[in-house]
Amino acid sequence: MAIESDKGSLIKTEKGKLKRELTLLPLFSLIYFTVCGGAFGAEPMVGLSGPGLALLLMVVTPLVFSIPNMLMVREMQSMMPVEGGYYHWVKQAFGPFAGFMSGWMNWVVSWVDVSIYPVWTAWYLSYFIPALNQGGTIFGREVSSDLLSWLVAAVLIIAISLLNLRGARLTGLTASWMGVAMIIPIIIMSGFGIYAWIASGTTPHIPFLPGGAEVNPENLLGALSVGIYVAMWNFMGWELPTAAGDEIKEPKKTYPRAMVMVLFAAILSYSIPTIAGLYGGAGEDGRYLAWGLEEYETGAGIGPILNEAGVSDEQMTAWGVDPGQDAGWEFPTIAHVIGDKVAGKDSPLSYFLGAIVGISAILSMIGLFIGNGLGGTRVPYAMAEDGMLPVWLNKVHPKFGTPWVSILICAGFYLIFSTSAFQNLVVIDVFLNMLVLLAEIFALIALRIKKPDLPRKRVPGGVFGLIYIVVAPLTIIAIAIVSQVIDYGWQGAIGWSLIAMAIGALLYIPIKKWIKKGIPDVDPYVLEPVEN
Repeated sequence: MAIESDKGSLIKTEKGKLKRELTLLPLFSLIYFTVCGGAFGAEPMVGLSGPGLALLLMVVTPLVFSIPNMLMVREMQSMMPVEGGYYHWVKQAFGPFAGFMSGWMNWVVSWVDVSIYPVWTAWYLSYFIPALNQGGTIFGREVSSDLLSWLVAAVLIIAISLLNLRGARLTGLTASWMGVAMIIPIIIMSGFGIYAWIASGTTPHIPFLPGGAEVNPENLLGALSVGIYVAMWNFMGWELPTAAGDEIKEPKKTYPRAMVMVLFAAILSYSIPTIAGLYGGAGEDGRYLAWGLEEYETGAGIGPILNEAGVSDEQMTAWGVDPGQDAGWEFPTIAHVIGDKVAGKDSPLSYFLGAIVGISAILSMIGLFIGNGLGGTRVPYAMAEDGMLPVWLNKVHPKFGTPWVSILICAGFYLIFSTSAFQNLVVIDVFLNMLVLLAEIFALIALRIKKPDLPRKRVPGGVFGLIYIVVAPLTIIAIAIVSQVIDYGWQGAIGWSLIAMAIGALLYIPIKKWIKKGIPDVDPYVLEPVEN
């Protein structure tokens, strides 16, 4: 019994070292870089689903997906504002196994999801350092592009993990300044795009669906099945920073305010640059079809994809696209095209806009890594505090007040999963994320029934409000999962997801029997004082 008592005492001592220092601005920045991260990510919606539908999704998705999620998070977080967030929500509603699986699945998601942002940082850096895309020579030895990209990703992972170790507030403030530096080039690009639109004196015809296809149920469903997945991806993650609940000052007030601010910022971040690009030169004459495309094979170019859409090689050349080499247009290229419209083909302005938006993209990827990494590193800490992962993951730094062991362990996983061998596994996070989100939604209903008298900030609107926050996201999640099966089949994302879930289910048994022994459950309803 002495060993069991020591375990509980150790956990309580470590919890007392956490610092509650996340105020509104740094929390806003962390949620922003978890949910959005700037305009980047909107491009595939335009190219694959059509400009009109893409703009519509930027408005409708928050209504049917983000706002219901925000209201769900607001109610659940007001009941359980502690470290671990959604892990405790699901556990309290459906028991320890369901709670463990939700925490495990989101932790696995973080390995593959968070790891991809340093890789994308290296991809955008290749705009300035071609060797990252083509390979190069170091000390007289040939080095592949994959290894060079991984080295860049590794440096970023180590640097941000050390920053995260220094404290949540410093991490959040870093994200704040990075957000300011990131958004300035986007504002400049959008200004030139809108100027080009006004100066041209004409409004280009921008169709609703790709290629100007007729708007009928069949065509609309086909375009929607692609666009809705991307739209969800661009507006999800509201619950992830709740995992740092014990590090937020006045979490019951601060978190809801930060979410509302992020919602408006996210809608503007996606819609304004997209409109500026479409009407400022990068959308006219069908150019929008090149937005966000991915090559079938590395180095093959997007020519074959555009040929399938009815675009000839001659037309691509007129757009400035090399059918056999160029990849799909992202915002740095779109910014370059806007510069062409304003000042002429390949003008100094074109290169200037492309360069600064390229830098903005790099900052966005770093910010997304910071924001998503915060939640990913706190989940194992919270599960260890509850006895559902080894106790040593619960260690808190005596000076910085951060779960340093959990942060370093996660950094190790990020280094592994940022290698080219694992990058394609990022598709599994969609399915696992959807399952956890479903569990969170149903947890709200279950706790309304099981614990009706607990104080909470209830979803407004009574029964109708409850129906809204359940039915709206369930509908869009169902469409996303069906489209995922159609696109990737059962052997792709879902197959890997089921393997990850099976591993978690098998781990639960020995963890519950040996690791949990002697460690009391965390009371998530009590907000204990934490050192400042």
